Amino acid sequence: MNLYRNPALYDLEYENQTNDVVYYVKQAHKYGGPVLELGCGNGRITLPVARSGIEITGIDLAVAMLDDFRVKTQSEPKSIQQRITLLQGDFRTVPDCGTFPLVFLPFNALHHCQSHHDVLELFRGVRQLLDPGGRLILDCYLPDPILYQRDPNARYAEQIFHDPITQQKITSWEQSWYDTLEQVHHVTYVYHTDANGEQEIHLDLRMFYPQELHALIDLSGFRIVEQASDFRGSALANDSLKWIMHLQPS
Repeated sequence: MNLYRNPALYDLEYENQTNDVVYYVKQAHKYGGPVLELGCGNGRITLPVARSGIEITGIDLAVAMLDDFRVKTQSEPKSIQQRITLLQGDFRTVPDCGTFPLVFLPFNALHHCQSHHDVLELFRGVRQLLDPGGRLILDCYLPDPILYQRDPNARYAEQIFHDPITQQKITSWEQSWYDTLEQVHHVTYVYHTDANGEQEIHLDLRMFYPQELHALIDLSGFRIVEQASDFRGSALANDSLKWIMHLQPS
């Protein structure tokens, strides 16, 4: 089962994830539109940016997420609908859609790149889409040695949701294991309902170490101009688990 083929479940899973939304809306107003968002999904960040008055183009590979986003926009005023352009495609090879003062790669989307080649292709493509002086802003995880010591057969982080349509109770857990050689965090989300029993969703997240990303950023012709360990702007430290970066062409 693929989380990106189930927009309703995605919305339930991340309904309390709002700190990054506030951050990216603020950045959109700081640097101006139009904005390009890579991996826009069903509009969790894109729609608030448009509601705030900024034109935004969103690209995503998942057809189901984009279809759900289009349904959501139907209830928005025409002025907001007109600020949103949606494109279906792989963000590593973005089609020619103009240039932008600001490009987002939010919500750990970098980890869908499974190789150095993927990251270089992505970054080099974004360089061609930036206006002079433009910025790429992204956030990603940093490797978490404690998390990777979890028992792969145990279940963690239990949550309880209620389906907004059926009101049925949904219980979820996480399971995971880390492939040290491939640097891939294999995550399974388990969802249980009385009606359907258990369903599993799998994500394979390629992890990157700081010096590894520094090298890829340099090789792709970018430089880091701002960085933080959270959306409040805290400085990076040895135990940081999050990395927010602002990149500009070097």
